[in-house]
Amino acid sequence: MKVTKTTIDFKPAHNLNVSCDVHKKVLYFLARLPGFEYSDTCENRTRDIERKLRQFADIAQEHGKQTIRVVCEPTGEYDRGLLRTAHRLGFMTAYVNTENVKKYRQIETNDDGKTDTKDPRGIGSLADQERVIQIRDLDEKYVTLRKLGAVAEEEEVAIVRLKNRLHREIFNFFADYDMKKDFLYTKSGRALVNNYGCNPYRIVRAGFKRFERRMRKSAKGIRTKTLNRLWHAANASVLHELPDMYGQILEERIRQLYRDCEQHIERKEKIEGRMIDIVNELRRQDPRIPPPTPRVISEKNLAKLLAEICSPADFESPRQLLRYVGLNLRERESGRYVGLTRICKKGRSRARKVLGNIVLPLVPRHKLYGKFYHHKRDVDRMCGNKAMVVVMRNFLRKFWGWYHAGGGEFDETRWFTCQSQAEDAA
Repeated sequence: MKVTKTTIDFKPAHNLNVSCDVHKKVLYFLARLPGFEYSDTCENRTRDIERKLRQFADIAQEHGKQTIRVVCEPTGEYDRGLLRTAHRLGFMTAYVNTENVKKYRQIETNDDGKTDTKDPRGIGSLADQERVIQIRDLDEKYVTLRKLGAVAEEEEVAIVRLKNRLHREIFNFFADYDMKKDFLYTKSGRALVNNYGCNPYRIVRAGFKRFERRMRKSAKGIRTKTLNRLWHAANASVLHELPDMYGQILEERIRQLYRDCEQHIERKEKIEGRMIDIVNELRRQDPRIPPPTPRVISEKNLAKLLAEICSPADFESPRQLLRYVGLNLRERESGRYVGLTRICKKGRSRARKVLGNIVLPLVPRHKLYGKFYHHKRDVDRMCGNKAMVVVMRNFLRKFWGWYHAGGGEFDETRWFTCQSQAEDAA
């Protein structure tokens, strides 16, 4: 028999749980005491919320409770006014898992119906059993870093969409254009857009000598092979004989999309620069934060990872960190049935995306995770996605250990060696 001692910081006997079902405009409250039940509603406005929470605090004091704890489901936006007001008034706060509330509501009511009065009961029951999620009180720099990370992600999504639309318009106009996808965003591609708007008819009308002279003037060092390739593609594309007015609209649209794309790229680079500056300030405050290291993690990726997980000191074990990110494993077994083991994906999806971007350059055979990754592929016969998830889990655990070991310089010999093996080898 395995016996594990645990401690609970929150003492339900000394505090009153106030469960709340959050909507865009209305909040539904419920507080339960032995022999009493208090339910109420108010508008989702700061003054109304403050007045209602003070009323529940008075009720708690009347029954000998120290304070109240506001418990709700995470809604993304609509719960922020409630939680910020509770923090400002000095009350405790906590989340409950939305999926757990749905299941517990069905257990309590013995049906699968849903009403606004049933949800607070399920939330309150989970809170009484301490099935809650702690709300982290983040430092100002980490809050700013997380917001900048979200904005950078939005800019990146906008860039991808603009690039897709831009390339679609180019192939609609310049049918035989066959340059690589990144060519447009080099000096040569920028010269092609600025001088000719990717208009093959204008290129052909200018003639090869004028086209070559103008492109070389705008993009110094452009290769003759590139110019010949563009010239032959333009001559083949004009055989489609598109109407002049239609071509003018396409050229104008290409210039607009290219200009918008450049603006988003510039904005994203500025945001990432601000994130790197904040991480440098955080590293001066907390030297345990691992430094950016070539061939392991760049400044930009370090900033994005810290924007999602914030301070690793908040996690007592790497298992907690894996659960926070959503990389913990979920098993399905019943009797003789053994299902597939998958990752939970209940945590921060953006953190998983950042981890994927971090480990992707590390899995070639000559890189840090080359042997590890290809052993999973070749020997353990894992598919590529599953092997990448294993690498992501391993990197995140090692990053947590790197931080708690003092955050010194990266030691590759220590990365895949436990402490006892390293001591024996020494």
